[in-house]
Amino acid sequence: MALYILRRLVQVIPTLFGIFTVLFILAYLMPSDPLRAVLGEQYRRLPPEVIEGIREELGLNDSFIERYVQFLGQLLRGDLGRSYILSQDVSEIIAYRFPRTLQLMIGGMFVALIMGIPIGIIAAEKQYTWIDHFLMFISLVGVSMPVFWLALIAQMLLTQSKYGIALFPVAGYEQGSLIHMVLPSLVIGTQLTATLARITRTAMLEVRGQDYIVTARAKGLPYRMVLIGHQLRNALIPIITIIGLNIGGLLGGSIVTETVFNWPGLGRAIVPAIERRDTPVILGILLFGSFLFIIINLITDLIYALVNPRIRYS
Repeated sequence: MALYILRRLVQVIPTLFGIFTVLFILAYLMPSDPLRAVLGEQYRRLPPEVIEGIREELGLNDSFIERYVQFLGQLLRGDLGRSYILSQDVSEIIAYRFPRTLQLMIGGMFVALIMGIPIGIIAAEKQYTWIDHFLMFISLVGVSMPVFWLALIAQMLLTQSKYGIALFPVAGYEQGSLIHMVLPSLVIGTQLTATLARITRTAMLEVRGQDYIVTARAKGLPYRMVLIGHQLRNALIPIITIIGLNIGGLLGGSIVTETVFNWPGLGRAIVPAIERRDTPVILGILLFGSFLFIIINLITDLIYALVNPRIRYS
């Protein structure tokens, strides 16, 4: 197991290098001048020699290769650079904002687990009934619904009494209070809930016809024991896979959700960075997200061995 983990971590290095290269090229090719975004209206007022000095200080006059090598060297030292706009280290920005994004990711995952898996189990047990068709139709709507549209609908229906019920605040963070966290978590977890429900239904139906399930029922084991202890347990592999793969979806959906609900996470940092072409912030957050996604997939692989003892890594 330890050798497998070490080998996977070594494999992460070239993957991250490739991701960094692609992201750096895309950031370099972005239109507009980042210095104009940094200075704003002052760009036209400052003398040309001052503008040129600032450009030289920020390294904007360097060639693509020079900037690439410089940024790569910083990255190898664990330095993600410094924001042009905020004059703050990117690592500090991530350290401050990621815990807030993680709150939403955990909230969205919690919503998906407590809703998606039970819905899938019920749909599988009620196969081809109106309950099954209704739940799968709702799941299809949930998968197809854009996050920004769902967020706006949720705000309209659940935050004020004119068109709905005033249950939750419209937006804000308030030190991460639970009442402010509920609505964004519901929004960010909706698509994963719908996906998880459909995958759980399919996995449960595939397992239900296996010989060991038929034998367990023939022995007279309680219905709940067969359903949870045998059927669901053996259907967990595809469910865990979908959860691991969709962690990135939660991270991506948090960008929109945080913007709509004014939640101070990574999404609220990267959107203005893209608008102002703040390259260090863009690259730092995207690289951190890529690394997080890879680590989560590694953890997912390790969970397979816990769920199914027949799986071993060497």
